[in-house]
Amino acid sequence: MLSACASYYQKNQAIMDSIYRGDYAHASKILDNGNLKKKKRNQLLYFLNKGTLLFMNNQPQESNKYFQQADYFIEDYQKNIGLKAVSFITNPSIQTYEGENFEKVMVHYYTTINYLQQGLLDQALVECKRMQLKLDKITDYYKGKNKYKNDAFVFLLTGIVYDAQKDYNSAFIAYRNAYKIYNEEYANNLNTSVPKQLKEDLIRTALLTGFKEEAIQYQTQFNLKQFTIESFKNTSSFVTFWNNGFGPIKDQRSLNFTIVPGSNGWVNFTNWDLGLNFPFYAGDDSRSISNLKIIRVAFPKYISRETVYDKAKIIIDSLQIEQNIELVQNLDKIAYISLQDRMVKEMSEALIRLAIKQAVAAKLRKENDALGSTLSVINAMSEQADTRNWQTLPNTINYTRINLPVGNYQAIFQVEKDLLKFKFSIKENQTTFKVFQSPYFKGYSSSFK
Repeated sequence: MLSACASYYQKNQAIMDSIYRGDYAHASKILDNGNLKKKKRNQLLYFLNKGTLLFMNNQPQESNKYFQQADYFIEDYQKNIGLKAVSFITNPSIQTYEGENFEKVMVHYYTTINYLQQGLLDQALVECKRMQLKLDKITDYYKGKNKYKNDAFVFLLTGIVYDAQKDYNSAFIAYRNAYKIYNEEYANNLNTSVPKQLKEDLIRTALLTGFKEEAIQYQTQFNLKQFTIESFKNTSSFVTFWNNGFGPIKDQRSLNFTIVPGSNGWVNFTNWDLGLNFPFYAGDDSRSISNLKIIRVAFPKYISRETVYDKAKIIIDSLQIEQNIELVQNLDKIAYISLQDRMVKEMSEALIRLAIKQAVAAKLRKENDALGSTLSVINAMSEQADTRNWQTLPNTINYTRINLPVGNYQAIFQVEKDLLKFKFSIKENQTTFKVFQSPYFKGYSSSFK
């Protein structure tokens, strides 16, 4: 029981240490020999992490095999009633992990990028559409009251795929939807402003579609009047994605609830500081539970892994181009918001779980005081939050586009003082995609900024 108190992150520290060193192959071997693969309740985490490691190791086809298994697992998931019942007298980590809502969406980010790198644009577009379907399902579940329901990056990525297909009309619509969400929701809720590159892509696709009035409107609004149809004469381009750092890890926090007696067998679990109150029908056991006065309940919380780098750029010396790679998705902040969406449900289930434990202990105490007290101690020790999560997701996703003439190029990916030289080719009327990963972090922070 004491060993079980370690968080999921602590149990998989060896895997993460290899990833932090950039040794993805070794991390993959550790993963294959670990418990995630063997235990069915953790299989989704195995698929997600295996797919990510293969993605980082530039194996897009193999990577997609595992992400597809993860997607099937999520779609086919049926809650195990037996394990659900047992979790009420132990803790929720014994249940099958079904993934956080934003994790279910991000599965399709990786499959999309994997298809793009293979030149499979139709398949990539299907994955983008499935991202939106997942978001719609999440919003329906929360009846529109969730904070994480509109994802600007999903529309941006969809626009990029349409753009690569030369379907500029559809690309323009997707970019416009992305712009609206960045402007109205991301700027305030996620501290993510509208990327300049998106503004340029919006103007470019408007011009290429023949939407002159819309193009002029955005040119004026963004103060980008210098971008005309002649500015985008090159219909071939180089699109870069940069996965920076890693998203937050899960730990647990404890809250104290005062047990306030009600009437007719009801008790109230109340946290005065946070203004929380959860009524629970305890029946004949209400008096025994009320005698406890104060109880401690464990809930999951996120701890951020702070990124080492904040800025990166692509440099093409032969054309005197230096272009910044801009922030388009802050998964660290989305994780916090996604957890907030389900926190009321999480608290309610945790309190019901604890109430059932205490009711059982109270009944046993009537028959045998020593055994009842022992069970109370066991209940307290087994009260843990579920700290599992997809820990190989990036902290942020960033992108840029460079319109280029046909040819072979030597370029530099620069992250502050670190330089990585690479080569790529541009073909006529095609988009070339490249992904970079910075597997570093500088420390932990539990604050949501």
